[in-house]
Formats: sequence, C-alpha cells, structure tokens
Amino acid sequence: MIIVILIIATLLGVWWLSNSHGSKVDFNADVRPILNKNCLACHGGVKQQSDLSFLFVKEAFEPAKSGKRAIVPGSPRRSEMIKRIKSTDPDVMMPPDREQLTDEEIEILTRWIDQGAKVENHWAYKMPNLDLKDKSIDYFIDEKLKSEDLSFSKEASKASLLRRVSLDLTGLPPTHEEATAFLNNEGDQAYEKLVDRLLDSDHFGERWTAMWLDLARYADSQGYQKDLIRKEIWRYRDWLINAFNKDMPFDQFTVEQLAGDLLDNPEENQILATAFHRNTMTNDEGGTDDEEYRVAAVIDRVNTTFEVWQGTTISCVQCHSHPYDPIRHTEFYELYAYFNNTADADLSSDIPKKVLFSPAQRTHREQMRLELQELGDSLSEEFQTRMTDFIAVQPGAVQIMEELPSDSSRLTRVFERGNWLAHGDTVVADTPDFLPPSEYSKDRLGLAQWLVDGKNPLTSRVIVNRFWEQIFGNGLVYTLEDFGTQGIKPTHPELLDYLALRFQDEHQWSIKSLLKEMVMSKTYRQSSEISDDLYEKDRYNYLLARGPRHRLSAESIRDQALAISGLLNRKVYGPSVMPYQPEGVWNVIRHVDRWKTGLDGDQHRRGLYTFWRRVSPYPSMMSFDVPSREVCVSRRIRTNTPLQALVTMNDPVFVEASEALADRMRTEGGEDIEDQIDHGYFLALMEKPDDGKKQELLKLYHDTNESMELVANVILNLDEVIMKN
Repeated sequence: MIIVILIIATLLGVWWLSNSHGSKVDFNADVRPILNKNCLACHGGVKQQSDLSFLFVKEAFEPAKSGKRAIVPGSPRRSEMIKRIKSTDPDVMMPPDREQLTDEEIEILTRWIDQGAKVENHWAYKMPNLDLKDKSIDYFIDEKLKSEDLSFSKEASKASLLRRVSLDLTGLPPTHEEATAFLNNEGDQAYEKLVDRLLDSDHFGERWTAMWLDLARYADSQGYQKDLIRKEIWRYRDWLINAFNKDMPFDQFTVEQLAGDLLDNPEENQILATAFHRNTMTNDEGGTDDEEYRVAAVIDRVNTTFEVWQGTTISCVQCHSHPYDPIRHTEFYELYAYFNNTADADLSSDIPKKVLFSPAQRTHREQMRLELQELGDSLSEEFQTRMTDFIAVQPGAVQIMEELPSDSSRLTRVFERGNWLAHGDTVVADTPDFLPPSEYSKDRLGLAQWLVDGKNPLTSRVIVNRFWEQIFGNGLVYTLEDFGTQGIKPTHPELLDYLALRFQDEHQWSIKSLLKEMVMSKTYRQSSEISDDLYEKDRYNYLLARGPRHRLSAESIRDQALAISGLLNRKVYGPSVMPYQPEGVWNVIRHVDRWKTGLDGDQHRRGLYTFWRRVSPYPSMMSFDVPSREVCVSRRIRTNTPLQALVTMNDPVFVEASEALADRMRTEGGEDIEDQIDHGYFLALMEKPDDGKKQELLKLYHDTNESMELVANVILNLDEVIMKN
C-alpha cells in the first residue's frame, strides 16, 4: 500500500511539474503578441501610464510609479501584472474597460514569468544563422509542403514558362521570333539560355526600375499645390536603368543613392544617383515656411530610408516612441541628424543642382566622339552631320544631394511630440539600439555603409523579400513595408534567411544572380493550375504548391498590349513622354504647363517613361494601382474594379493596339480567318487557342460584321493575357 501511495505521489509530482512549468514559453511567438494586443496601448511607446512600459520589456522588471514591480522573473506570485490580470476588482484589474485576457493567455504569461521571464529579440532583429550546405529554394519549399501533406505541381508548359519568365525579368512578352525559337528548342539548356538572354536584355533594367520608382517616390514634378515641373529628373531614372542593366552590386547601388556625393572624388554618375533623396516634394505655395517644408523633406528621407532598406515603419516615431517596436523617440532624431546637413532648403529652384549627362548620354557621346575621330575629315558632310548629332546631346541641371560646409552645419534637436517648433534635447547622428551599432562616420555615407556591411540583420532580408514578391506575387513576409512585431510573420523563415545570406555572401549582392536562382527553381516553374483541394488548403498560394498567378502591373499591361500589337517603341532611356490623355485632366490643378501628346512613336514608349505629375497622375495607370508617389510605397495593393476593364477596352492606347493587332493578324496570319485568329492568339499567349475558344472568337468575328479589331480587343482583354499564369 505504501509503495502504491509513493508511486501515485511521484506521478502527481511529475504532473504538477509539467503543468506548472510546462513546455518552454517562446517570448516572440507566445508572449509578445499578448503584450502587443492587450498592454502596449497604455504601457508602450506612446503612453507609459504609471511609468510602466512593456515595449522595452526589461524596463518592466523595475518598480513602477506605485513602487511595485509588474514582472518579477521566476515569481508569478510577486508579479503585479499577474495579480492585475487575474483580478475581478474593477479598480484593480487589467486591462481596464475592455475585454479581459483569456485563461490561456493568463496561463502563458504565468508560465513565462515562472520560467524566468526570458526576453528575446524579435526574429527580424537577429542575424540569420543557417547552414547553407545542400540547401536550395526547392529544399525549403518541399519541406514545408510535406509538413502540410502537399507536393509540387507539375511543371508549366513551355509556352507558359516562356511568357511568365519574359514578363517577370523584362516586363515584356517575347516577340514572335523569340517565342518560335524557344518553343522549337528541345535542348536541355533551352530554358537556362532563355533566362540568361533575358537577364542580358536592356529591357531588364526598365522592368526593375519600374519597381524602384515607387520606392524612390519618383515623379516629374515637385508635388503640393503648385506641383511645378522637374524637367531634368528623368536622368535619375536613366541612372537606375543603367545600374540594373550593369548588375551593379546592391551594396554599391545603396551607397551611391544615399551618399554618392560623399565618396572620395565621386564620379558624375555617383552624384546623379543621389537624386534618389531629391525626389522629396517642394512646396512653392505662397505663404508657406521654407524651413517647415525642408524639415518635412528630411523627415521623409528618414522614413523612406528605413522603409526601403529596413522594412521598418518609423514615421510615427517622429512624435513618440514606436507603439510596438523597440525604437525610442530620440532615436528618430538621431537618424534625422544623418540627413539634416544637406544644402537643399525647399526652394522652388530645387537647388543645389548640377549639370550632368545621364549614363546613356555619356556612353552615346563617347561612341560619337570615337566615330568623329575615325572620320577625320572635318569638312565632309558626314562629319558635319555627326558633329551636329554630337552637339545635340546636352546635359541638364539635376537636383542632387550636397552637404553644407562644416562651419555651417545644423544642430539637430528632438521635436517634442513631433512639433518642429518645439525643440527638446540636442542629439547627434546614430543608429537605433535595437540594431547592431555603426562603426562608420556620422554622415550619410556612414549610414549607407552601415546598412550594407553584412552585419545588419534586416537589409538583405528586406531586399530579397522585395524581389521575391515581384516574382512570386507575395513576399515571404507579406508586409514588405513592415518586418516589425506587427508585420506578418514569414511563411518560410529559413528560406528567407537562406536567400538573405546567399544574396550578400554567395551572390555578392548581385541582383541578377539572385533573380536567376529564383526563376530557375522548380518552385517557380510549376504550373499555376489549381485543384479544388489545393484551393481549399492554400487559396492564396502562400505555401507555393503551384506556380505564381496574379494580375500584371499597370506598366506591364500597357507595355504588353503595345508589344503584342507591334506598336511598342522599344527605345531605352531618355526623357519622360506624354501618351494620349483626355483634355482637361490637368485642369484640376493650378498650372501653366500643358499636356502635349507625344509624336513619332513617343506616345508608344514603355509605361515607366510616362510623364508623372504627382497632383494629377496618368489616369489609366492609377486605375491599375500605381501610387501618386508623394511618399514611398513598398507594396501596390492589387484591386479588381470595373474601371480597369473600361481602360483595357476603351482607352485610346488599347484601341490603337487592338487595331494594330488586327492588322498583324490579317497580314501575317494568312488568308484563312481561323489561321488569322490562331496567329493573334499566339502573339498574345505563345500558343494556339483550344477549340472552344477558337469557336467563340470565330463567332464574335461573324457576329460583328467581320470585325477583326473586336476579336483583337477581346484577345487583349482575356484573363490569361491580363494575368501572369
């Protein structure tokens, strides 16, 4: 009997230990979400009622205003927080005047304190630490699929892959000749050779510049009420296209844009790159305070830098500490100090400026100079013609970043509650404490070097996530702009770390190498067809058990229609152009300039060259979710509205494209109507229509008095064409 009692006592003891201590509580996964949801509104970065904040959790170990400690590691009984969340007394219980914590949440907090109240950094603020040996994109995707009882889909057809990878890497569909060559190539290396050709295309730089312009808040105007024109800023866009085409390493790409002017003996291209942060708005409205809007521009530079390179929402910290992430109010102004000594001052002239050639202009002039040298005879007609062309390539005055002289540097003070007129403590340039300290100079160059020295846990993760989202439709972290504690957790955290380490170490910051690894993967090459079972389990394809399928960007939809029809002007680089726009669109703003529709093919150039005025952006692109670019935008939210169909059916560009495609179908497709329809369909989708679609298109042709233009319009409006399948 005694033995039985001892056994029962032992089992009860084991049960008590397992239930009192339980499995180890994970602070980031279990505790932080409870604190964020229930506590930080009153005890966080914005408010610290009773001198208590759970934002910097270790501070909650110290006595609060009452003298009591909210958290006593190892002792839930002595922790005031546990007493308050368990209390039913309305004068004592926490949180007050709202739904109380669940029993499960209370139990998690109790066990966490009992286990010592260990605090961990948020996952994104810890350096990636992963063994890359024998790993690949497909390895991590396959592991996740197996855990969900799923598997890869079959490989997409050659036609689908051809169109998909062409649009992803260059933003353009393949030409008829390119499509025919690839589809007839049965070699094992055919797909890789296709990828390499697309990466080497000049159109590659255009496609990825279109993405970066949203981040750079690029526009051809100053913004605000007057929204005056910036006639030469297009040279910065040319710099971007050139940088992407040359596969400039991303660390260099970063440094030149943030601080190219501070490099030793900077080249003209490096100075031009700094126009990135001169895309801030300038307010020339009468009665405004230039200093107020200079300050606004500097604040925008801080916000943009941290959103683009750190995936961190920091704009709220100009008024108070971050509500959820460990960033103190003063740290915003320490970052502000990095940008506070530039010479720009919200003047309508946009000075400082420098007269610069774009990279393409400089290359073109050098080629013409060599040709003139070879010609020799300066009196010949050919020499005179070439010389006229040489002289016609002129530089322009582009707004650039420039530091004030050291004896004129500004003092940086904290703005109390974000009020630029209410100055608090003086601060100096520094990086936030939640990230590794900077070992570099206290200027923009030092900040840029700190971002890309390989020790920053955010930079490479944030950047590879941006490119992944462009290729697969969703980021591994869905919230591209927010890697903080309120952002959505990564669907494949180890894959994100793998790509981040590969990007900065193995690929040496090469964007083309990173993209090639993505598009060569089995994951990417899957068919996008979806079964009922897969739709039920993973409707939005977060697990990647099928290929990417989503609507094309505004630029790609327009460019594709022009390319399929044969109207596209494939010229690369150059000033912004004005395609057709209805009369009166600019009448909504006070202006002197007029919209002048381009001629001689300029109206059919790629979408990224479209003149972009912030107060009155190009209407059809706005319908497809292009932002106004007054501020940095990391992620375009894809909408689905009737207005979009009205654009693709009735906008003059698409009507012209339909007419031109119909001409191609008649002239290139042969005498037979069915062959003409097959040809138009092939130009759009690299394959012939099935019998059902062909009969529908034939019926439309005959029902509309043999209008091939309407057939072409329908082809350009097919779901398969508007979407990336």
